[in-house]
Amino acid sequence: MSKELIISLILGTLLMGCVLLGFIQTSLLSNQFFLLFGLATILGQVVMAHLAFNQYKNLSIQTTKESTENEERREERGEERGNDGFDD
Repeated sequence: MSKELIISLILGTLLMGCVLLGFIQTSLLSNQFFLLFGLATILGQVVMAHLAFNQYKNLSIQTTKESTENEERREERGEERGNDGFDD
């Protein structure tokens, strides 16, 4: 498992703990530090989940040499890459 995935899982667990603690002790919801901690946890979890997904997405069977050869063949055929960021 990648470190991004582990950190994302830890932050997700911490976020669920904060939500449950907020349900149990409603007086914490008026505390500014608790709310900032919750917001930081949410942002960290979103960023780490995004990075973990990119790590998973980039795991490919295709080697660098094969990727370079595919790009060269595409250029020889005159195909251009789309501007939308997706390979057609």
